[in-house]
Amino acid sequence: MRIYNSLSFRMEEFKTIKPNEVLMYVCGPTVYDAPHIGHAKSAITFDLIRRYLEFKGYNVKLVKNYTDIDDKIIKRANERGIDYLSLSEQYIREYEEIMNILNIKPNYKNPRATEIIDFMIKVIKILIEKGYAYESNGSVYFSVGKYDNYETIFQNIEKQENEEACEIHSEERHLLGDKYDEKDFVLWKKWKEGEPYWDSPWSKGRPGWHIECSCMAINILGNVIDIHGGGLDLKSPHHKNEIAQSTAYTGEKRFANYFLHNGFVNVDNEKMSKSLGNFFLVSDVLKIFDPMVIRLFLLSSHYRHSVNYTLDNIKQSERIYSRISKTINLINEKESIENASEEIDSLKLAIHKTKEDIINAMDDDFNTPKAIASILTLIKKINQYVLERNKEISQEFKNKFFSFIEDLDNIFGLFPRSIYQPKSGIFGKFEGGDDLVRQLLNIIKSTRKQLRKKKLYELSDQIRNKLNEIGIDIEDN
Repeated sequence: MRIYNSLSFRMEEFKTIKPNEVLMYVCGPTVYDAPHIGHAKSAITFDLIRRYLEFKGYNVKLVKNYTDIDDKIIKRANERGIDYLSLSEQYIREYEEIMNILNIKPNYKNPRATEIIDFMIKVIKILIEKGYAYESNGSVYFSVGKYDNYETIFQNIEKQENEEACEIHSEERHLLGDKYDEKDFVLWKKWKEGEPYWDSPWSKGRPGWHIECSCMAINILGNVIDIHGGGLDLKSPHHKNEIAQSTAYTGEKRFANYFLHNGFVNVDNEKMSKSLGNFFLVSDVLKIFDPMVIRLFLLSSHYRHSVNYTLDNIKQSERIYSRISKTINLINEKESIENASEEIDSLKLAIHKTKEDIINAMDDDFNTPKAIASILTLIKKINQYVLERNKEISQEFKNKFFSFIEDLDNIFGLFPRSIYQPKSGIFGKFEGGDDLVRQLLNIIKSTRKQLRKKKLYELSDQIRNKLNEIGIDIEDN
């Protein structure tokens, strides 16, 4: 399996630090607004990568953070006259709801920056002790000049990308007067009137953006991780600064062995951005299109490339998803016979060959366009045989087909509502599907929680006992 490493600018064989385990950190959202389609692309990209690594047998510990203290959050909260924590909590809940709808698997951990301020202060102290950072007028800065080879990190990055990244996150610009060098970046920001603050050895204040991600990753996953992911706009300066401050703190040669960056979402061939007013909230797109259509659309381009959001393009994904879903339903509903035509054997071989092609494509830096093309070729063959020619199928073929669909769901997460285990029934295996059952169980759990809060234990126990009778075990803890 080979992946493109942004650190080396080349394809590399994927090797993990520990056998069969992947330590993975992905930069999550700054929660001051509702998630847009660009957030969805990043989330789906790394969910796909996580799913495929799990399909290959790895235990993936994916950590994705929430930046819940930031200039933008403070400004938005002050504009609305509410506490910054209330604002961030609102958008964290909305983000998680959207991710659930898009079938993003729950992460190993979702840390918030404000949860580990003490650890950040500890790390900053050590950076000062090692000579990599300095205090100036109550703020603390990382001294880029003290870090060897800082300029070589992502050195082939284009100037335009640097400018775009600086435009997106420019928190420390107003602090240039306190720096020893304009390239130095802030680790601790001195408190200003109207801002939340924490006590530190240097001043009342709060951490800088870059140190937050380094500390959350190190605190949970350790000094060196396998994969660090995020959007292309985070490559510099954010990830560059993360590498510098993290390795300066730990003394390790690397912070992450592989850096993976997803491309942008363009709108009518122009980069989507709030400043241009051409961005789309996921909640608005979901009013028009099925969430799995959105997911398929964002997987239809390679994760490192930009995807062009137009009505025609997403409608094309809608037609493709409808075609695949109809074939799944067709095979599910069609009666099987014992002695189907020998031609069915060629279709079984085609399923096997398609699975091999998908694995080969995904082993080549998660090449989803090539994998999806293989799926569509198979679907066309099956439709020609079963739909156009109305040929009979065997139970063996059905079993092989639905096993294949289950594999697709495990890798791409595209068929959470499809019944690819038709013999199981609604109370059979639903590990990869039966979204309705999950929702019903969540309602039951929430109801019992409220009953127990109100000390209606007898009624809560009755519900638990009834569930036990139909094979669903609940343990209160």
